[in-house]
Amino acid sequence: MWCPTCRAEYVEEIRRCPVCDVDLVSELPDETPEYIPETWKLAMEYTDEIAASLAEGLLAENDIPCKLENLTFHAEPVAVSQSFSRVRVWVEEENLASAQAILAEVDNYALCSECGAAVKKEDAVCPQCGVTLEDEPAGD
Repeated sequence: MWCPTCRAEYVEEIRRCPVCDVDLVSELPDETPEYIPETWKLAMEYTDEIAASLAEGLLAENDIPCKLENLTFHAEPVAVSQSFSRVRVWVEEENLASAQAILAEVDNYALCSECGAAVKKEDAVCPQCGVTLEDEPAGD
């Protein structure tokens, strides 16, 4: 079952999307979602929702607008497993090359456990909130 709004996949027993509060459908057309403008292109696809959030933050820091399309399989209220996670990052066509170059660096970042900012994994202190980072920042 699929949510026609957020496009998340749910187990057969679930009938309504708990996030969007709409009835689920049995299948979605394989096309760009209507909330993604036709001129936008797929920049990257992730199998980790945290990495996709990091990607979104890195693009925002570089003034590149993006939209996330979350196709993650959920068994309410959380994803079943990372192997079922799938998040697409869409950007305007003119920003595609720049976005892909930036997104190639996502593996070098993590999330600050205090403020949620994207931080480089080698940083000892979060540049956003100043908290001392652990050896394994959140998002690994």
